[in-house]
Amino acid sequence: MRTVLFKTLGATTLGRSQKLGRCAAVLILAGLTTLTSCNTQPGPRAVTVQSLEIAPVEPPARIRRAVLSDWTELKPLYFPLGRRLGMFQIRNSRDWERLRAAAPVLGPPPDFNSGIVVALASHAGMPVDGAWPIHLDSIRIHNGAGFACGSFSGGSYLPNGVTYVETAQYDGLACVVMVEIDGTRFYPE
Repeated sequence: MRTVLFKTLGATTLGRSQKLGRCAAVLILAGLTTLTSCNTQPGPRAVTVQSLEIAPVEPPARIRRAVLSDWTELKPLYFPLGRRLGMFQIRNSRDWERLRAAAPVLGPPPDFNSGIVVALASHAGMPVDGAWPIHLDSIRIHNGAGFACGSFSGGSYLPNGVTYVETAQYDGLACVVMVEIDGTRFYPE
């Protein structure tokens, strides 16, 4: 059984405020996966992969969609999930303002006291059929750790450089530690 231990550290522990809200490196040693997460709740929490897989499925909540033409300022919040896909974890109003600068249609920030915002991104370009290319289908949450499941709509895309994002906020979510897109798993740093 794999165990995921993720620590949540406050700003005083980190010493650099820009590290807040980012998940750090994943270390796999002798079957133990340690993930260090940086948000404002103190203390380590342990979850197993199995506990994430059997946690109740929560459908997407408070979904917002946007098309980004330039997301350069968002790179510190980005985790790639392959050549065409990625994920952002938006943890606070400052992160939200960075996202909103790239996509003003997203509107005012949500209340981050209830949980973080997850955004799946598609860099494939504009779908020829007009369908939205990326979907955040569900999430499973255990002890604040999240297992996000999504899907990508295959087809023909115009390589025009735009990025499509779908965001959702979940109560009780502190950090996404596993992502599954169309059956392929990723472990964000």
